[in-house]
Amino acid sequence: MTDHIPHPRHPDDDDHETVDITPAPEGPPVDQPERKPVFAAIVGKPAERRPIVPAGLRKGNLAPTVKQTAGRAGHVAAYHAVRTPLWYVPLALLWACWGAIRLVGKLLKWWLVLEQEPLRQEAATRNDPDAWMKLHREAKATRLYRGVVLGAGATGVLVGGVVLAVSPGWYSGVVAAVVVPLLARYGRPADKPIVSPAVVKPQYRRLTAELVRSAILSCGIAGLKEPEQITFPQEIHRDGPGQLAVVDLPPGVDAVDVIERRSRLASGLRVPVDQVWPETMPKAHPGRLAIWQGYQPASAMKQPPWPLLKGAKVDIFKPFPFAADPRLRPINGSLMYRNWLFGAMPGAGKTFSLRLPLLAASLDPTAELIGYELKGTGDLDMLEPICTKFGSGADDDTVEEALEMLRWLRTECVRRGAVIKRMARAGKAPENKVTRELASMPDLGLHPVVAFIDECQELFAHGEFGKEAGDLAEKVIKLGRALGIILLLATQRPDKDSLPKGVSANAGVRFCLRVTGQVENDMVLGTSMYKQGIRATMFGDEDYGWGWLVGLGKPVSCRTYKVDGPAAKRIVEHAIRHRQGAGTMPDLDEPAPKVKAYNLLADIRAVWPGSEEALWSELIVDRLQRLRPEIYGDWTVTTLGAALKATGVKTVSIHRKLDGMWTGNPHPEGRGWTKYGVRLDTLQAALDAGAKPREIAD
Repeated sequence: MTDHIPHPRHPDDDDHETVDITPAPEGPPVDQPERKPVFAAIVGKPAERRPIVPAGLRKGNLAPTVKQTAGRAGHVAAYHAVRTPLWYVPLALLWACWGAIRLVGKLLKWWLVLEQEPLRQEAATRNDPDAWMKLHREAKATRLYRGVVLGAGATGVLVGGVVLAVSPGWYSGVVAAVVVPLLARYGRPADKPIVSPAVVKPQYRRLTAELVRSAILSCGIAGLKEPEQITFPQEIHRDGPGQLAVVDLPPGVDAVDVIERRSRLASGLRVPVDQVWPETMPKAHPGRLAIWQGYQPASAMKQPPWPLLKGAKVDIFKPFPFAADPRLRPINGSLMYRNWLFGAMPGAGKTFSLRLPLLAASLDPTAELIGYELKGTGDLDMLEPICTKFGSGADDDTVEEALEMLRWLRTECVRRGAVIKRMARAGKAPENKVTRELASMPDLGLHPVVAFIDECQELFAHGEFGKEAGDLAEKVIKLGRALGIILLLATQRPDKDSLPKGVSANAGVRFCLRVTGQVENDMVLGTSMYKQGIRATMFGDEDYGWGWLVGLGKPVSCRTYKVDGPAAKRIVEHAIRHRQGAGTMPDLDEPAPKVKAYNLLADIRAVWPGSEEALWSELIVDRLQRLRPEIYGDWTVTTLGAALKATGVKTVSIHRKLDGMWTGNPHPEGRGWTKYGVRLDTLQAALDAGAKPREIAD
């Protein structure tokens, strides 16, 4: 700390009217201002280089520009080509005639020197005959001169008209094309144009820094008061069919604060809500906001048709077109190794969105479709001809059938797991999952299975079947991902009772359309998505089919392709032809072609030794494989346990000592062992109670 040094005092300071009372400085500041070295540009961090080609002329933006310009030019040409002979030419001739009359009248007024009339009237009023006579003589001389000019001009026009009438040629059209428009333009009133505009320009305000700042300030965010607090790290530029503005908000203000006020932002920009799309930039700091404004509202932009409308074959192991983002860029979806969850409030387009991946899967002849629509309105009935098993209804019987499907999927997961394990040991499944090569071997039964449940809340919230269905769905989602089993669930009531946490937490791909609150948003998209700005609450009634897609890279807001009922039926017709050619078309005469009615409990009782009160599961599996090797050949202890649980018979711990009665047993005799198995009294009680037989997948 430095000592205080006072200013030297002048002797006359006491007599002055003003005295300088500014305190003396107490030394330099603690933090000296940063000074850049002379060669900072060389030795320091290099400055960011701006791109040579402007953003509006890059590859991604050039194609939309050319397409838009060519489309507009073609429309304008066709519009005027139709109206030229029917409207423009007759109207031009009419106004040309009137223009000729007006021109002749004006020339006559010019020849009569009427502009001198006020001067002669003034001379007569002053009673000045000399001035009047002088003006009269000048008028006569002017009329003579102008008469000669008009006569020569009239003679030239007359001779030219006679020549054109007697010997017309190509030059006649040239003269008419020049003279008629000039006369028509002279004759028509200014408010009655001959050519009407072919394009009515939409109301659009070009994004500017002032406009963007004003719009963000209008959102009413605390801590954001001055326009200078908002900066632009890059210029506002064209991006597809619109413009993109990237802004840095002041410290302490998150981009999500603006996103949740999308309606206010649109009001500040003076555009419809579906014309402005704010979003975060994941690779930047939380205060960086990207605002994309389209040239038109999204509801007015013509979305491209679904690329699969013509029914081309699909490989389910590869991505398929699912939606388009606000800039009309395609967004691909993926089915293999992923399970899907769709959520929305009623009327937002959930079922139509679910239908797209199902239609894509139907175009792969190796994929098996099985599922249920629990609303009962028939929105997915067009898929019934290509489904191994299909149901539609809101009754308990249909809900129970959906539960049976989950039971079968759980058992199928166990069977496929054993097959994959065997293939991995043989070196044919290096990653221990289903591949295209394995799926193409029909003897393995590892073809893709796409199962779906629309309005799954009717199953998960069911008083009798709900808990078991939730447990089974969670296990299928966890185990089936690598086994070629894909589960697609859709609900219009995403809450903890209708959508089990284990199901929503393990679904790999989520598509959330319009919802009403944060809880529903995070139930579908995942915990904390709302805080990250991934908010399906931003969509309104006009945003039908719009939603947030999470799980396929960067979260993106997109609108699914529009495929109506007739188009979906045509796609299914293509799928039927593909399957008939590949020999994978389900046999519609048999309701369950892949299921044989073998009673598991009866088979176990048939192989049960008469003197035993309990039997280990491994011994039961061994005897079942001998009884029906075509059915139980790939079964394991785990497979048996899952199948018994579905029939209501539980496996329990059984302790026994081996005495050599079991042929080929690997355990030493005389030693006690405890393993899971089945008690005879439990098995017999289930048979006596008439337990529903468990059908075994072939």
